[in-house]
Amino acid sequence: MAGAVERLGYIGVGASDLPAWEEFATNVLGVAIHERGEDGTLFLRHDKNHYRIAVHPDPADDLMYIGWQVANDAALDAVRARLGEHGVAFSEGGADLARTRRVADLITLSDPSGVTTEISHSPLMDYANPFHSPRPVRGFVTDDQGLGHMVISVDDYEASQVFYREVLGMRVSDYIERPVGERTMRILFLHCNPRHHSIGFGSGAGRGKRLGHIMLQVTNLDDVGSTYDICFERGIADTTIGKHPNDKMISFYLHSPSGWLFEYGYGARTVDDEVDQVERFTVISEWGHLRPEGGRYGDRRQAAS
Repeated sequence: MAGAVERLGYIGVGASDLPAWEEFATNVLGVAIHERGEDGTLFLRHDKNHYRIAVHPDPADDLMYIGWQVANDAALDAVRARLGEHGVAFSEGGADLARTRRVADLITLSDPSGVTTEISHSPLMDYANPFHSPRPVRGFVTDDQGLGHMVISVDDYEASQVFYREVLGMRVSDYIERPVGERTMRILFLHCNPRHHSIGFGSGAGRGKRLGHIMLQVTNLDDVGSTYDICFERGIADTTIGKHPNDKMISFYLHSPSGWLFEYGYGARTVDDEVDQVERFTVISEWGHLRPEGGRYGDRRQAAS
């Protein structure tokens, strides 16, 4: 689809405690700190890209920007044209921001909730220094599937659906609709490559923050288990290990130093637009994802897969 985003390239988050993040990233997540910015920003890496998650000093402890990627300069020109057709304002990122983000070129705009959205091409790679996990984590699923996935809380579900589907060109994977008290919680999952979803959103998905969670997918189930043990011992596991009905991910959730969650998982299915049909679900977990205080993930706190 001309002018559509192709993968989740990078994410920028704010953090009030960078030393806690440095320890957490290396000793819990098993990702590497590839570089430190002059202001203390941590550039976290879990594959051949220079970085995937930038952790900036910021007291808000929340999402700062989302970086979507396209293949090349022609693809970015197609995005510009698509935005123009939809009457969506955007700005050229400029050379300074491109250097900061370690990309060749980018544009910036805002989604309907005001989330800074960046679309770029040609990210910086580092093949000379291959990624090695600080822990014995065998590897992460990235490449054509991008960083992983994220779930955010949005202010306007319908406007967000139009933006991510019609403006950015993402496709629906499935929905979860479930009663929460007197209302129905709706979560929409969207993909832009074979990963089941690169973004999911709904109202109340972030526990008071814009960012609900970031998912990192490992290549070996044992790495989910060993990481869960670390989180359990530290008291930062938010749930037990469980399985989702839509993407079939076997995973658990853990607390980041900024209060929002990571999902750490293995074995998610991929999607094929020519074969798969869009489905609806009324549960978030097939089994597991139990909380210490009782109930499953999403039962008491409105979050998403």
